[in-house]
Amino acid sequence: MPSDRTWRLIAWLVIFSAAILIAAQWPALPYFLDSYYHLSVIQGFREAGGVVLHTFWEAAPEGRPHLYPPLFHLLWLPARTLHLPPILIARIWSWAGLPLLLCLAWHVLSRVTSARRAAVTLVALITPFCFFLGAANYPPANLVLAATLGILLALHRKRWLAGGILLSLAFWLHAGFPWLIALSLFLFGLMEPEFRKTAWAMIPVGILGASPWLIHLYRHLPSLHFYPRGEDRFMEISLTLIPLGLAGLWIGWFRRGIDRFPVALALGFLPMLTAGYLFRFVSTQGLFPWLLLAGITLDRLAERIRRPAVVLLGLAALGLASPTVAWTISDRSDPATSQGVRWGWADTTVPILAGRPQVISRGNAVSVYHERFMSELSELVRAHTTPEELVYCNLPYFSGMLSVLTGRAITNEMLREMTERPSETQIRLARLIVWVKHPSGQPLPGMEEAIQRFGLKQVGETDLACVLVNPASTGHRQKRKAVIPWWIAELAVGLMLVVLVWDLRRSG
Repeated sequence: MPSDRTWRLIAWLVIFSAAILIAAQWPALPYFLDSYYHLSVIQGFREAGGVVLHTFWEAAPEGRPHLYPPLFHLLWLPARTLHLPPILIARIWSWAGLPLLLCLAWHVLSRVTSARRAAVTLVALITPFCFFLGAANYPPANLVLAATLGILLALHRKRWLAGGILLSLAFWLHAGFPWLIALSLFLFGLMEPEFRKTAWAMIPVGILGASPWLIHLYRHLPSLHFYPRGEDRFMEISLTLIPLGLAGLWIGWFRRGIDRFPVALALGFLPMLTAGYLFRFVSTQGLFPWLLLAGITLDRLAERIRRPAVVLLGLAALGLASPTVAWTISDRSDPATSQGVRWGWADTTVPILAGRPQVISRGNAVSVYHERFMSELSELVRAHTTPEELVYCNLPYFSGMLSVLTGRAITNEMLREMTERPSETQIRLARLIVWVKHPSGQPLPGMEEAIQRFGLKQVGETDLACVLVNPASTGHRQKRKAVIPWWIAELAVGLMLVVLVWDLRRSG
């Protein structure tokens, strides 16, 4: 059986491989679209001087309540204040997401369980390419998973204060996932009387620490609504890791102690299936409990198999050659999508990042940023608007990217879970209209109708979009002041982290 030193080497090989291979993707980062929303919020905080509770950078000129938890944006605000380019910031957090999670998983699991269990769990975590994409594309949710690992360590050491602080920080990072963590803690307390007092004490502490933000959300609850996610048409399942996770659920259920926490997580994450997050449950953050459970199964197999070479070859085969199945549910409004099942062999994180073409194509693994094209378009936007005038784009998240690159407020609304104004109102208020083209080079539908209705005049064109001026626009940005200056908010977060570390490290 491999020694603890061997398992430690395997763990750090996995971590460094992830860091190096993701760094090789640097020109393509950030993938997908969510990063531009977060960058726009960071820019808004920077202009306001701290945390604001009402957006002025989107849904301009009136703005709307800001309902995305502010902690992630506060963490990156100093980098923007130091004038780091926004795309560089997004590339850093896209690169760091998975290696950070792997480092924390090793740190926690090697202390809570064993070096072998920690190392085989890291292999499980790095294997699904879709899980890597979740870590890169949804950084606040990824930090909630990191906080969950910290909660596992706090449970092991029976530190209810540290666990409560981590749960509180999770609420300040993400609106939905912390409730699932709280449910998991409640279920874990039911399963394990030894940890019940600690687990259940974490829940009120976490909610109390997040209460100012939760009260703000409650006040504006009527403005939220369910928004059907196009991502739920794309599903991807690892044919190896999900069965391993199910086996781990069975093994963990009959164990005692901290091993039952991943079981509680798997059960606590089930509400995602009824909340419109099927894709996230199957293919991104919802995979997390099942990968931890797969680690339990792999640990049991490594214990039973007495030949080290067989164990190591099996782990290599898992990480490099696991099969995947994906399917697409066709969208009737988009004839380009086709329903079908696709099988992928060796379509895992390491081979793909090392340069092997993807067997299964993924829309959220594509960068929408191109330096030359976006520079051309940004120059046009700046040339035809003043800093106080507003911009509209027919693709809302593309509009967010333009806002980040030009400093202009937009009439679009990126957080689609909130009540949205009609596009006609958004166009009427904007000084500049950016109409993105189809990959074929033709403007997307609706541009000619908008020209006729609002008297728009084309003033420029790039390979990406047509740029039009609205002569009748009267909207102007209405900047808000921060309700909490950035330095006070950063100090409060720093104090919470100091108490967290003290509680975890204290003796007794």
